[in-house]
Amino acid sequence: MKLVLKKRALVGPRRFQWQVGGWFGGVAGGTAWMLPVAGGLAFNGQPALALLPLGCGVLMGSVGCFLWYKRDRVRPFQALIGLLILFSITTPLVWFVVGANATPTTLASLNWPHSGWVDALVALICPAMIVAFCLREFSLSADLNQSGQEIR
Repeated sequence: MKLVLKKRALVGPRRFQWQVGGWFGGVAGGTAWMLPVAGGLAFNGQPALALLPLGCGVLMGSVGCFLWYKRDRVRPFQALIGLLILFSITTPLVWFVVGANATPTTLASLNWPHSGWVDALVALICPAMIVAFCLREFSLSADLNQSGQEIR
């Protein structure tokens, strides 16, 4: 069995390309709030409920790592949209289940916001990002070549 240390990532045909900082920064940023919520729930006597944000955080991190590992076979934009679709499910799931089932004391200790605006933002942020990224990816301007590099 041959161990390959450096993979050659597929080049996207348009704007989005594989970048380690952008990829793992997005995955870490999207899951960063789930792990402290899980800890707060467990610390406040709700370990069963803590499994949801913990599990979703681990799932998202694992899928992000898996897609990065498969970057030699998966185009960057398709991987990004797939990851955002999964975030579109897990983020509101964790948010609304925790908000509906955590005790008032736990929610207070987590400084959980009680606002319809925040709930709407949580439900719509990932779908809005998908739309914005699709518009960006498919609105190839005349000053870019097929590999997404600027032509001077």
